[in-house]
Amino acid sequence: MNTTATDPEYVDQVDLTRGRPVRIQQVTSQRYLAIMPWGQLFGIVPDPRQAEVPRALQYLSTAQREQAELRNEIQRTIQGTKKKANAKDYARYIAAGLRGDRGERWATPPFALWLPGDMDIVRFKSPFGDDLLAYMPFDATGILVDAETQHLAHILLQEDPGAYGLVKPQVTTRLVSVEIYHRIGLRDARQIFHDRNLLGVIPNKNVALAADSSNLATDITFGLLEQVVIPESAAGRDVPLERLVSTRPRQLKATDPEWMTLSSLRAFVVTALFGRPGFDKTSGPLSELPAGCTMEVAQSAIAEAAALLFRTFAKHFDERADTVIAAPAMLAALGAVVHRSMPWAGEPRRSIDQLLALLSDISWERDPKLWDGSVGKATTSARTGAPMLSLAGGIKDSGSKTAAALEDPASPRYRQVRGYLGAVGQ
Repeated sequence: MNTTATDPEYVDQVDLTRGRPVRIQQVTSQRYLAIMPWGQLFGIVPDPRQAEVPRALQYLSTAQREQAELRNEIQRTIQGTKKKANAKDYARYIAAGLRGDRGERWATPPFALWLPGDMDIVRFKSPFGDDLLAYMPFDATGILVDAETQHLAHILLQEDPGAYGLVKPQVTTRLVSVEIYHRIGLRDARQIFHDRNLLGVIPNKNVALAADSSNLATDITFGLLEQVVIPESAAGRDVPLERLVSTRPRQLKATDPEWMTLSSLRAFVVTALFGRPGFDKTSGPLSELPAGCTMEVAQSAIAEAAALLFRTFAKHFDERADTVIAAPAMLAALGAVVHRSMPWAGEPRRSIDQLLALLSDISWERDPKLWDGSVGKATTSARTGAPMLSLAGGIKDSGSKTAAALEDPASPRYRQVRGYLGAVGQ
């Protein structure tokens, strides 16, 4: 007996002849929440890739063909798009979680399932109120209006679990959360897809980095915030570095009291780890350390160097609106210079004292005559017509040139940034 969603009948036992039972919780008259093994969801939502192969549609059942056509009305294509690559990355992420590599530091969002057909919903009495059970028809098919990439990732894991260090039951029996949308039409389903996929606000880089505790460079960076102590002129006392690093905005305003953003400090950490090759690693996740380096050694060595560097040049960081020392490209370049003093760096290494001596005669003023062509670009003020220095260049554009100016005597800018004007071209 099919009953209305708002008035299910009471029963006292499960009848497996009525369909596949799923325990559900009602949110609205059209929306329910359920927990089920992913393998059961796969029985309802087939591989979305087959919906994009016209020749394959002729071999599907009528229900499967209708499902594929509806799916193509709602979802984005997979072939030839970034979605395909994202599914592979997602599969690796889920596999790491299932293997236990990430501990409890992983999660996946609920699947949003639209069932164009009907569910047979019944009600059970329990000590805590009524429980709802839905019998899904054995041939029921549905469309995912959200989390299809996650679904495809599970399919990839199921197809070749050994390649991900898993066995098939780990994938098929994994319990997943499912939002079931029921008794709505195609137009409503398409709108839900739009809202769930296009209205979300992507966090800025600084917020994303602050949230990613599984990233090795981010772990080291957070360690610096607690370990490194800096004299702050405004406070008149020593303060932890975390007081001087902004973990929220992506960019600082001239009036902000902080010295740098979290992403800029993290760039310093990455280049301290890898040297100049680290410029290309500053914007992505970091899952491996350099050869011969451990987390304990990296944390200690970088903290020692950072403390000496930030304390020695604290005055210039305090005046960051008038200097170049806190520019993201400069911090990354300083990290690359610091790398030569790290215990895992190749020879020849320089001592910390030699590092400070190398940087001691640099002119940090934001002067285009000093820094044009390295950390910045000479330009003209639109308001006054006076020459000025733009620091708009990114780490990958300006980092290597800036590092050369700081530490390479063969660079024409080595003398320029130390105040020997006219050095370029000589």
